[in-house]
Amino acid sequence: MRFLFVICFIFLSVGLQAQQRGKARDFGVRIGVLPTGKTNSIADVKGVTVGHTTLSSGKGVRTGVTAIIPHGGNLFQE
Repeated sequence: MRFLFVICFIFLSVGLQAQQRGKARDFGVRIGVLPTGKTNSIADVKGVTVGHTTLSSGKGVRTGVTAIIPHGGNLFQE
């Protein structure tokens, strides 16, 4: 039980540190030459479809999947 507590504490502290640091864009770092979209997400790209689902099982058990389809054409040939 103590081991589980330590692992949870480590993950929580790493997550909080990442939130406090901010994003590269907050510090003036610009990646790429194109401007960001309206919502600054992959869904801003024309033709890209993004879907996700979360599955719950019992108490506190959650898992999920995200699918990104880059365009409506043949994904194996284009």
